[in-house]
Amino acid sequence: MNKFRKYWKLFSHIGAHPGMSYIDLKRVYMINLIALLCLFPTIFFAILNLIDQRYILSAINFSNSTCAFTVLVLQYYGKYNIAKATLLTSNSVFFFAGALLYRNGGEYFLLCTLIVAMLMYENRKVHIVLCITIAFLISLLYLLPDILPLSQQVPRSRSVFNIINALAFIVVAVNFFLDIIYKNMKKIEQQRLNLESMNRDKEKIFSIIAHDIKSPFANLEALVFMFRNQMLDSTTSQEYIQQIYQQIAQQNQALDDLLQWGSSNMQGMNCSTSKLLIKPIIQHIIKSFNDNAQAKQLKINLDIPPDTQIIANRDHTTIILRNLISNAIKFSYVNGNINIYISVDDLYTHIHIQDEGIGINPLKSAALFNEIQQKSFGTEHEPGSGVGLVLCKDLIERNKGIVNIQSIPNKGSIFSVGLPSSPAHITQTKVELPSCC
Repeated sequence: MNKFRKYWKLFSHIGAHPGMSYIDLKRVYMINLIALLCLFPTIFFAILNLIDQRYILSAINFSNSTCAFTVLVLQYYGKYNIAKATLLTSNSVFFFAGALLYRNGGEYFLLCTLIVAMLMYENRKVHIVLCITIAFLISLLYLLPDILPLSQQVPRSRSVFNIINALAFIVVAVNFFLDIIYKNMKKIEQQRLNLESMNRDKEKIFSIIAHDIKSPFANLEALVFMFRNQMLDSTTSQEYIQQIYQQIAQQNQALDDLLQWGSSNMQGMNCSTSKLLIKPIIQHIIKSFNDNAQAKQLKINLDIPPDTQIIANRDHTTIILRNLISNAIKFSYVNGNINIYISVDDLYTHIHIQDEGIGINPLKSAALFNEIQQKSFGTEHEPGSGVGLVLCKDLIERNKGIVNIQSIPNKGSIFSVGLPSSPAHITQTKVELPSCC
């Protein structure tokens, strides 16, 4: 059975390639299926009619099977229009000839041919021409007298069998394209929702750029103006310089998040994975945040064995952990602790980042990773862009990981990122819903 399915799929996909539109791809499948459904039964009936000494009908059946095979060859070489025309023309001619000579119910297959033609061609003029042609051929079948004597015509049971098959084919063909239409409608609706979401994100990004990214540079411009005009003494200038430095450092990260998030949405980020040691990456990130942690008198406790490894992209992992550690510092109370530790299960190495900060409302935590958030401020009024966690979710999914939030308002949060421990454990991505501690 598996071999039959394998070969059936192979033949039904003849001539199909990834660059085709969804509708064109389905039309190629349909032409192949019709050709295959014509090929084998016509060969069978050609042999049967040859045995019954209906030589003309046997020749018609053989000719029909030859044309069906020719259609598959044309499909293979990408001659789709010629293949369609060959299929429709040959079926019309041979079904008409069989029905005219042997009264085998071929007129119902002519109706099948008309329905298939209307599904294959979008031009209404073609529909009208084919409709007139098929109507004319069917009319001839009922108006012309019998050419062969009744004894040479096919048995009535065969005519009934052909009629049933024709009606079954009509139902299958119509449902085949109805399925395509419904799937297209679902895809269009999903694309509409995605576009709406992208437009909302775009508006938020422009808002962030307009209000948050621009302000530090405006302050810097004012500071340079005062320096140029010697309006500041050394003490005051040092205070201004420190403030501007902190703002630029914070906004530099926000700008980097925006650029990385935009790149990931355009599918432009490389996602090659390799074995990584976690501890050196986190140590480097903590070192880059030393000034921020010292300003709030935070103690960062790192409890990770030196040989702990994951399978992930190094750049992505750095961005994920940098954002989560930055948030832990930003939303921690002064003199608090930040604990970074791991746990391991059968599939993932989980990196836990625990803070003693303001926490997250459980009703809001579910949306943190799914949409850009409004501008937020840390415990010491540090601004946030609202993009970081959306970027984190995207990168975690690209690395086949999971993420979880546990939080209690005014007590703190634990952000847990699970990344694959080995290549064999890379499974379908899921993002777990947040839960309370």
